[in-house]
Amino acid sequence: MLSLRSRSLINKPTFVSLGDPSGIGPEVFIKAIKDQRLRQHLSKIILVSSPKVIEGAISALDVKQKINPISDVNEAQPDSVNLINIDGCQDFVLGKPTFNNSSFIIECLSTAADLALKNSSSLVTGPLNKSIIQKHIQNFTGHTEFLKKKFNANEVLMYMTNGDLHLGITTTHVPLRVVPNVISRDLIKNKYKLLHHGLIDIFKLANPKIAVLGINPHAGEFGTIGDEEQNVIMPTIDELQHEGYDANGPISADTVFTQTKYDAVLSMYHDQALPVLKAIDFYKTVNITLGLPFLRVSVDHGTAEDIAKDYSANYDSMMEALLISIARNEA
Repeated sequence: MLSLRSRSLINKPTFVSLGDPSGIGPEVFIKAIKDQRLRQHLSKIILVSSPKVIEGAISALDVKQKINPISDVNEAQPDSVNLINIDGCQDFVLGKPTFNNSSFIIECLSTAADLALKNSSSLVTGPLNKSIIQKHIQNFTGHTEFLKKKFNANEVLMYMTNGDLHLGITTTHVPLRVVPNVISRDLIKNKYKLLHHGLIDIFKLANPKIAVLGINPHAGEFGTIGDEEQNVIMPTIDELQHEGYDANGPISADTVFTQTKYDAVLSMYHDQALPVLKAIDFYKTVNITLGLPFLRVSVDHGTAEDIAKDYSANYDSMMEALLISIARNEA
């Protein structure tokens, strides 16, 4: 067993899992760390993987990059990919994910997450193919839910941001027909508070002004188009306001993004606001999980298997994820 607790680190490390080796995770990681904005931070980035996962990307991208195998975070070097080796990676072909590597992918994720917790640090995750993992873990729906269960978190929030627009999502990977039954006062309040404190903790926004969306068109139009706003959302906003939070709404999703007076938006379901965020800036958007016992930041894209073999992927999301994590660890 590796013993990787930090003994005397000035800056906490960021632990990285790359997701599926047959996707673009290895590519965008190598491209990101070659960017000048990250070169000075290599000793603060610890990759949890197998050398074979990134060796192909290093070769294909024709970069000179040393790999430094470590067994302790204090062995990290400033000019290398500092790597904690995970055995079990099977041969893979870019663009063709295979079930054979599902256990390896989860082992990398679990180990990196455990290390983030042990070191009071953070985790950056690359994309994985959910359909592949579902063959290994029944009912697997994504990183967010997996990490919530693994660390027995009371509640977590999927929080998306491109640095300018901040978006919390009340319900994540549930069918749209289920959303009205899932929405409750406690759920909205818990998600709101996670978003509120995340904005303060990560982006230093004091007493953020948050818009809470309705669930129905035009936020229900005072009960003429559904009653969730009047029965659930409005009473929750009143409770939050009485507790001192700058909660506003319910506001219609078709107008909220034309306004600039809010620091963040709390949407009721996954596709209510995410298309807007991604349309504004798809490449620099990141996915942050709030409510875990450590910070988790992820790229906001999939494995992109259709372009994986071309090495043409944009690496901005991985770059932003790593920069956010490093800045948070140094705060």
